[in-house]
Amino acid sequence: MNRKLHRVLEEIQRTEKKIAEWQEHLKELKLLAEQLENQEIVKTIRSMKLDSHRMLELLEGIQSGTVSIPLPEQEETKESSKEQTERIEKAQESEVRNHEET
Repeated sequence: MNRKLHRVLEEIQRTEKKIAEWQEHLKELKLLAEQLENQEIVKTIRSMKLDSHRMLELLEGIQSGTVSIPLPEQEETKESSKEQTERIEKAQESEVRNHEET
């Protein structure tokens, strides 16, 4: 077989192997990102210091769509993260109180 063709075929094999390795690496990174997101969600919910019944009501409300969490517009860059967090927490507490009253 032509040496040049043989080298090209070997290079293709090496490249395909590297691609497979990178795809596996990407899959692991995506899984890790999802796990870290889940940890952040749990940490955020736990930081609300709700008793188990109120926490369950809040989570059920979020899942059913009866509790809405206002998301800032991407254009609203002037508002600090702290202000956004405080606004969201107040809205969540208000929703929980409204849910308890009904």
